[in-house]
Amino acid sequence: MEEINVKKQLKRSLPIAFESLINILMTLVDTLAISTIGVAELGAIGAMSVVLNIMQMSIQTINVSNNTLVAKAIGENDKDKLKLITGNAIIMTLIISIITVILVFTIQPIFPSLFEVDKMCITYLTIRLIGFIQTSIVTVLSGHQRTIGNQRNILNLRIFAVVLNLILDLIVVKLGYGIVGVAWVTVFIDTFLMICLLIKSKETVIYRYVNKVFKEIGNLFKWNFVERIASRIDNFIFNLIVARMGSLEYAVHVILIQIANIYEAFIQGFGDGITITVGIASGDKSNSSMNKVKEVAKKLINKCSIVFPIIIFLIAIVVMKISLKEFELQVIFYKVLPLLIVGTYVTMSATYYFAILRGIRDFKFLAKRNVISSIAKIILATILGYTPLGIIGVWIAYLAYGIIQKYMSKDRYKQIFEN
Repeated sequence: MEEINVKKQLKRSLPIAFESLINILMTLVDTLAISTIGVAELGAIGAMSVVLNIMQMSIQTINVSNNTLVAKAIGENDKDKLKLITGNAIIMTLIISIITVILVFTIQPIFPSLFEVDKMCITYLTIRLIGFIQTSIVTVLSGHQRTIGNQRNILNLRIFAVVLNLILDLIVVKLGYGIVGVAWVTVFIDTFLMICLLIKSKETVIYRYVNKVFKEIGNLFKWNFVERIASRIDNFIFNLIVARMGSLEYAVHVILIQIANIYEAFIQGFGDGITITVGIASGDKSNSSMNKVKEVAKKLINKCSIVFPIIIFLIAIVVMKISLKEFELQVIFYKVLPLLIVGTYVTMSATYYFAILRGIRDFKFLAKRNVISSIAKIILATILGYTPLGIIGVWIAYLAYGIIQKYMSKDRYKQIFEN
């Protein structure tokens, strides 16, 4: 394994982090475009973003499982297995995507009353379902390309896509197509990205079912799935609680969640770079390589934990000025903002432990951790949400969730590496 240092790790982590950020910006661009139309439209797209996020959960699970196995194959210098792993991950992705689309299409009539938003949300979701398979393939193939070292190329492709998405969103909203136009733009962009990545990956992916490889992905998938479904379910309930507080609170909550998604995506991407390096080191089976990776990761995370919350604060103010023009909305926003910023610090500082545990494929613990922290979050949000604290109480629960995850992961890290 090539010796890692801070500069090399940054070159691996930053493009992945920015790509993850830009991927979330696709959704934020849609939200901001819709926010210029009205609160009802904003609520509808916000509610369906929660549903789409849950739908993506299983695909993200395949993606993470695939990336860790590909990284291990790189460390073992097994190029043929590397190609087969992603090929079988795509086969699994297609199967799960089709099942997910059928299921959500069947139950979507319940969503307007469930979230207490306008029925236009069904139209938006139906169109987005048309592009779900494309989105899923893009998720796995872009993860594959990042893991094999093509981070910068994927970043450039994502930048182009988000700029194009912004331009087309502005055009369709200006022409009066509203939520429908924005949804079709997203489907078009995802289809374009899928075609580009299929072409780019034709030399590095073999689409042939191999039972042993498929099972290996499946074994990691099951625990990773439990980890992610716990957080998605608590997020779903989290949104339902705020949706019932009133249209003003929910409009602010939609924007806050989008900002939280931004920092979580960036931090997740940054951590993915470390996870890849840890995965390669685990395949290399060298204690000195693993120790060096941990040392470099610690230095990076410590610095970013100071800088990143400041950046998110500035982004939050800009987003608020654009999307929440009414004074009443801004007052609610500023009350919750401190909790968002502290949450940014907690998540960034915890990423050291998250990334390493994923890199050594300790998905069983991560699943247990998420179940415990998600239950705590739901209970706290339910209790505090119905006190005079209201939306502030719900976001206190959000912060508690991050703190619980950090200290459970830190304890697990000590059990593995310090005992």
